[in-house]
Amino acid sequence: MKKWLIGCALALSYQTCAAAATKLEVMTPAGNYMNFVRQEVIPEFNKRFPDVKVVVSNDENLETRMAAGDLPNLYAGVFGYQPAKYAKMGKLAYFDQFEGYQELVERIDPVFMRKNFGRSYYIPWNVTTQLMIYNKELFREAGLDPEQPPKTWDEFLVAANKINQLPPRSDGSPVYGTVLWNDVLSTGSWYWGMLAQLYYNFNGGEYTLLNRFGTHPIFDKQDANMATFLSTMQRVQQYAPLTMEKSFFSRNIGMWPQFGFGWKANLAEAAQKPMVIGEDVGLAPIPTLNKGEQSYSTLDGRALMIFKSDQELEQLSWQFVQVLMDDELNHKANMTLGQLPALVSLKERPYYKSAEAKPFVEQLPYTIMSEPFAQSADVANIILQQYSKVVLKKEVTPQQAVDAASQQAKDIFKQ
Repeated sequence: MKKWLIGCALALSYQTCAAAATKLEVMTPAGNYMNFVRQEVIPEFNKRFPDVKVVVSNDENLETRMAAGDLPNLYAGVFGYQPAKYAKMGKLAYFDQFEGYQELVERIDPVFMRKNFGRSYYIPWNVTTQLMIYNKELFREAGLDPEQPPKTWDEFLVAANKINQLPPRSDGSPVYGTVLWNDVLSTGSWYWGMLAQLYYNFNGGEYTLLNRFGTHPIFDKQDANMATFLSTMQRVQQYAPLTMEKSFFSRNIGMWPQFGFGWKANLAEAAQKPMVIGEDVGLAPIPTLNKGEQSYSTLDGRALMIFKSDQELEQLSWQFVQVLMDDELNHKANMTLGQLPALVSLKERPYYKSAEAKPFVEQLPYTIMSEPFAQSADVANIILQQYSKVVLKKEVTPQQAVDAASQQAKDIFKQ
């Protein structure tokens, strides 16, 4: 890198040298992310590097492109397993090598940073997490206190039962105590991220699926309470539709313990009229096994990764990351994309203290990052298969499911 920078200096300016690599590809999720980068970020980047053409692509075919050796330069992926997986494959440049890295890291809340193989392979662009959302009107109708949402899973089941007994709505639609996103069980490890936070609240956030080295399953330990989790979810499911035929926003659902901050736009599209947090709906921590325990949730959001290429393109990618992490532009991205701040300097801004954002911001210190191991996705798929057998099909007992999943997981590591 230093040799290249010296060469740039001899070429009169860093920008002149960088412009020799005229095309930079930035990959993001489809939709709003692509639009934001095109409309807001690229113009700012081009003020510094006017001769660099930035192309934005979506990440729907990343794995296929990777297999063909055709990679973007900068990727807005996800936390946890992706940086670990791609770093292990030797595909990622590590951020520690770039000038200004330490200054940037000092601006980021350390709870969102994790090293893989002793180095930093991602920068957290934005973050989010989940809480429980509940319908205050249905609480009142069921004789429940709308200002006292359930704190434990036992209380959750009592509330779900009462709401489930409410009469159908005027259009004949049934009322359900809760809902789970069973429709996406087949999506694999992504959905485990949505269920994992429910599971964490059966063991105080002490047990994930694998040990801290990623070499052995630990969900089968007695204190992990995986069987208790599965048993409880089976009971929860009796107060929920089989699929999300009616979402929480239909106003026919009492509680949804998987509501992410990024989905708040759905409140405006609720049946009859927009839902308003603090008025007709409330936010609460995900219930815990025992009263007084800390509630945990999953850390989600976008992690910026630079794929290896030549030094010029890696340096341009690093410059693009720095633009994305500019305070004002980062704040604008959070508001536009429905995300929360990774930058410490933003947390005191009024936007993050609003009724809809503040509970999520306060939850962020108690989030758990998805497990950064290549095998974690395979083990998550095993758990989801057993979850379906217990919760939806009732084919096996919770303990039988744990035992079967444990053996299948161990077989993966034997291979």
